[in-house]
Amino acid sequence: MARQLGVPAEETARLKSAMNQNGGNLSGDQLEELCVRLGAKGLGGEAADAIIHSLGISEEQIAQVKSCLAQAAIAPSPSAAASPSQTRPSQERELSPIEKEYLATNSGERILQFGYSLFSGPVSTFAPVNDVPVSDDYAMGPGDELRILFWGRINRTLSVPVQRDGTALVDQLGPLQVGGLTFAQAKRLIENKATQITGVQVQATLGRLRTIQVFVIGEVQQPGAYTISALAHVSNALVAAGGIRKIGSLRRIQLRRRSQPPQTFDLYDLLLRGDATADQQLRTNDVVFVPVIGAVVAVAGDVKRPGIYELSAASEGLDRALQLTGGISAFGYLRRIKISRVQNHERRIIVDANLSELQPERLEVRDGDLVRVFPVLTDEDNAVACEGNVRRPGQYQWRTSMRVADLVKEAEGVARRTYFQYALVRRIAEPEGNVTFLPVDLGAALNDDSSHANVLLRPRDTLTIYSNDEIRDLPEVRIVGEVRKPGEYQLAQGMKASDLIYLGGGLKYEAYQVQAELARTEVIDGQSTRRTNIDLDLRKVLGEGGSEDIALVRNDEIFVRRAPGWHLPWIVNVDGEVLRPGPYAISGGEPLSSLLERCGEMLPEAYPQGAVLLRKSIREVERKRLDESRIRLQRDFANAQMRALSVAGDKASANANDVSYLQRLLEETQNQQPQGRLVIHLRSAQQLARTEDDVMLEEGDALTVPRRPASVSVLGQVSNATALVFRPSLTVQDYLDRAGGTTEGADTSRVVVVKVDGSVLTADGRRNQNEGRLFPALPVFSGGLMTAHLEPGDTVYVPERLVLTNNIQLAKDVATVIGQSISALSVIALLAFK
Repeated sequence: MARQLGVPAEETARLKSAMNQNGGNLSGDQLEELCVRLGAKGLGGEAADAIIHSLGISEEQIAQVKSCLAQAAIAPSPSAAASPSQTRPSQERELSPIEKEYLATNSGERILQFGYSLFSGPVSTFAPVNDVPVSDDYAMGPGDELRILFWGRINRTLSVPVQRDGTALVDQLGPLQVGGLTFAQAKRLIENKATQITGVQVQATLGRLRTIQVFVIGEVQQPGAYTISALAHVSNALVAAGGIRKIGSLRRIQLRRRSQPPQTFDLYDLLLRGDATADQQLRTNDVVFVPVIGAVVAVAGDVKRPGIYELSAASEGLDRALQLTGGISAFGYLRRIKISRVQNHERRIIVDANLSELQPERLEVRDGDLVRVFPVLTDEDNAVACEGNVRRPGQYQWRTSMRVADLVKEAEGVARRTYFQYALVRRIAEPEGNVTFLPVDLGAALNDDSSHANVLLRPRDTLTIYSNDEIRDLPEVRIVGEVRKPGEYQLAQGMKASDLIYLGGGLKYEAYQVQAELARTEVIDGQSTRRTNIDLDLRKVLGEGGSEDIALVRNDEIFVRRAPGWHLPWIVNVDGEVLRPGPYAISGGEPLSSLLERCGEMLPEAYPQGAVLLRKSIREVERKRLDESRIRLQRDFANAQMRALSVAGDKASANANDVSYLQRLLEETQNQQPQGRLVIHLRSAQQLARTEDDVMLEEGDALTVPRRPASVSVLGQVSNATALVFRPSLTVQDYLDRAGGTTEGADTSRVVVVKVDGSVLTADGRRNQNEGRLFPALPVFSGGLMTAHLEPGDTVYVPERLVLTNNIQLAKDVATVIGQSISALSVIALLAFK
């Protein structure tokens, strides 16, 4: 309870002790104090009820405290309805109308009103303050408590409250009138009275302090009546009210006290100088009034504290406005101070001031002015620069009659390998700013001060001194291939092939050391070019003695190749019905039959006809072709859309059908990716060896051997797309009939059979196959695709009948895209359209 009320634990104990002495009830002053503390902490509802009941007071006094909270409107106080801690952050974030006006005037640069951030931080409590030192001029009043210590013949400590009539009832001394006295006067009164008691000394201090009610009105966040400590000042009341709004004045805050003229508190005195003299202590029923803000001026640019400041009068001198900002910074330019002003509420004007010629107090600023202080230009007019191959490059002060040799001396001389035949002075001509270059014989300038080469310098000149390496074209050699750091390197005198190899980080493990190649390019007599290729045995180049470690010349290039056939192990994966499935490491040139032997051959239930071999290289080729087909199909789709918009009647309807079909085709195949399946006819390793199907394996290959299936799938434009039990006697037509037959939109002339090994049969392909035979008319080959017998795992696919208008030639692209859309079937449907 003590923590919630914000009072020391001994105060709570004293309150309960007084209640016990009064038969379980609190005095009127104690009830009022409890009410004030609850309200100051913003406690109400269940929290207030819990604290009140914990005191153990009677139900009658509980009702009195609740009534006090309700009547004084303390429980739903201004801080409870919209606490200052809640309103302050939004006040700080949002721009006031004054700040918005200056934002537009100041070309979008944000400047804020000065002083209002004082109220932006949250305040933890506005409860009365008791545990602080009290000055001797503190005015005593009802509700204060005197603590009087007697020692000597009488040893006793009394806690004496000041009654409503201003008297303090002190045992041994009687009633004392202390109301209206200062604390110092009350102490003297008590001490004088105590001298009447022989052998007793006394000391008086203040215990609990009274609370007072003040009114904070005007342009504050939460105007209203506040119960605060008797020690509170004007600034404390403003904080309790949530702070001053940005349309409120900080410089003309008024303290209105009964029967006395208003007193003005300028908050700038406290903010700028720390002067709190005018921050007076409050009394009961004091009124703190915050009027509307007065004249304001904004100061931006190179001042120490840019912002919007309130003037103490309608107009002031510019010097006063600059003092509010802390003054012009060291980087501010005094020759032009720009003042943007609204003249007679009619137009904006510009006033320029030169503070190097005009005293700032002689220039007046007015309400709404924007003062901008510009920075000094970054150019350094009395400087020259020395850069390049010197010991201390940088800028130096220019002096009259300063020459090249003088500047080099300032830079502590030239560094090693300086090129003395040439230096360069870069000069900026005034006032045009044109740049000119003066060549300098540096050697002559440094050896003879009187030489014409020792150029007389001007302000802002830049002297550049070069090294031999910068002037000459440095010779380089290069090494590429199987070394750790291939690249170009500077050719040093006497450099050999081994030196270049070591500069390149040395040979990699996979480097081919038997033979490397050195390519040499030479210019003969400045007339022709000769190119020579020299073979190097790196074992002899890098070996002891270096018998073939030849010297290098400019532009030599060494090529170090990789050992033949070297690569990290390739991994292929075997899955399905084999004895030992899993990943296998292979070397280059290993055939499929070897992999079958290593994985323990196929199990009895394996179905080699349906084996699937997926290959990365094939997948990449198929992906590229598919992307190309999609791009062409998108282009034709766009053309079909344009034709659909340019015609009317039946043709428009037909074109719309074409557009709809192409759009649906693109959407259905958008996410389709090729599998990269290689059609193989798998058999045992012994039967497969040295046949056309015994393909060489590649990195990333994946072989899957499935179980023997028991069905044939029928997909596409059939009445019931399903899987049917395989029967050796059934033909393609039989399977179609058992799937309910084809639909009205089916194209029966383009039926596709995808064999279990990934190969594709079409009517055209079967017809061409028959035509190539010696006796095409024999019954075994007659009847076309519909009479063909299938194998377990085969798939029959019936495509949709497509009739595109306007002679759209899309056969190849549509076939590719549709084929990949059923990539699980590994089929490319070859369609032709009228």
